[in-house]
Amino acid sequence: MTNQQDGLHRAESDPAWNIVAAGTAHVTLHPDDRSPEVIVVSGPCPRCTHATVHTEPLVSYAGALGASGVLSRLLHRRAVEAGSREVEVICACLTTHPEAGEQKGCGASWVLHVEWSG
Repeated sequence: MTNQQDGLHRAESDPAWNIVAAGTAHVTLHPDDRSPEVIVVSGPCPRCTHATVHTEPLVSYAGALGASGVLSRLLHRRAVEAGSREVEVICACLTTHPEAGEQKGCGASWVLHVEWSG
């Protein structure tokens, strides 16, 4: 970090971080890439460089309806068939950043385009 301000918690985004994160992020689709229910993005924050993990549910409402229901299966299929999603990741590193209060991370956010085979 180049100066004292770089380590502060600040909620902000920068389009350049999208590009950096696209090259350093590790994306995992669970349970698999044919029928994902959750996207997990891990890797270094493009601003503070500390390790962070973000979990993005694709199917958050279908499970509440019961796994065996027709409506639940339809909602699940609709959620995963798109084959892509823009995922906003917010730094949640465990490093203490001044002025963060009770929040985790440095406050940086970036967007990753995630695709799967469906």
